[in-house]
Amino acid sequence: MSKTTREVSGDLAHVLVCAGTITEWLTTTPLQWKSQIDALVRAVGGAGVEWLTICPYSGVSSAIETTAMCSAIIESHGGQRSGDRVSVVATAGLIVVVDTCADGQQRIINAVAQLSRNQVIDEARLAATLTSPASGEPDLVLVLGSPTRIPESLVWELAYSELVFLDVPWLHCDVEHIQMAISDFQRRDRRFGGVDS
Repeated sequence: MSKTTREVSGDLAHVLVCAGTITEWLTTTPLQWKSQIDALVRAVGGAGVEWLTICPYSGVSSAIETTAMCSAIIESHGGQRSGDRVSVVATAGLIVVVDTCADGQQRIINAVAQLSRNQVIDEARLAATLTSPASGEPDLVLVLGSPTRIPESLVWELAYSELVFLDVPWLHCDVEHIQMAISDFQRRDRRFGGVDS
């Protein structure tokens, strides 16, 4: 997993918000989706973020439930569905990707299956497939949940992303919470797995 010049410089291009369970997402109405996505877009809009990915913290969904969640998101914001994901173009060209798969290992399995049909699998191709349509791995992962437990949905993102934990329920996350996480990110000295010498 290599980092681009922009990512190494400390700029914030991609934010991932890991929040809520599949059960909570299934009961999130299109109006609530609209409110949540709009709040998240407002929060990251001034930070130069190009990609905002939202994924559930945990849970398992059937194909019918995944379709229901994707339909609610599309009803609230339009967008385009590709597998378990819905991509929406928000204000100022910001792309919002809602990934309904809450199992990080399953996402890797799905990506490998997709790649194995067409080409040789290497780290760069796997990373691109896992984060698609985003152009790179998240710089900041905001986890709404306990700091003592890593969400099941995060596997790949843990290598180089900065993690910020907030004990806030999914539908109560607002602009101030996201801006607090971004401020925390901006104060950090990113070493991408390295140690101080």
